[in-house]
Amino acid sequence: MSPVANSAFSLLTNNISGRAPRLPDPSRLIVGDGWTAWRDPVMQRLESLIQLPQGWDGYGAPPVGLEVVHFTLQMLKSICPSDMVAPQIVPGVAGDLQVEWHTPSTTIELHVRAPNSVAAWRQSPSVPDGEEFELTNDFVMVLEWVREMLGDGSAAVATAA
Repeated sequence: MSPVANSAFSLLTNNISGRAPRLPDPSRLIVGDGWTAWRDPVMQRLESLIQLPQGWDGYGAPPVGLEVVHFTLQMLKSICPSDMVAPQIVPGVAGDLQVEWHTPSTTIELHVRAPNSVAAWRQSPSVPDGEEFELTNDFVMVLEWVREMLGDGSAAVATAA
C-alpha cells in the first residue's frame, strides 16, 4: 500500500474502531457504531481493495475510494451482529463496492456506490422474486433482512470471501 493510502486507511479505521457500540433506535437505523467477529476479514479485504492499481480491471478502473470504504465499514457496523460471518466484498469499476451474503435460501446484496448512495437488494423465502431499494443512511430495512437471514438457520452456512 502506498504511504499516503496506508495513512488514510489507518486514520479512517482507527478513528471508528475504538468507540463503544450504541443500541440502534428501533424505528431507524443510521450508519453508526458497533462490530466484532467479521471485523478482521472485512478490514483485510478492504485494505487490499484500496491498494488496487489504476486500471486493475484492464480497462482503467480506479481502486476503491477511501470514502466508500469508510462508509461501508460504518454501514456494516450498523447492520451486522457481532458473530455474523463476514460478507463477500467485490470491487466495482467506478471505485464502488458490492457487499454480499449468500445462503441456500437468501441473498442480500448492497451496492455501495458512494457515501449515502446504496442500492440494496435481496431474495429470500419471504420475497422469492426479490426486492430492491435505494438507501442513504437509514439501514433498518437491511438489519431486518439480516435478522431474517440468520433466523432461517442459514448463519452456519453463509459464505465469506
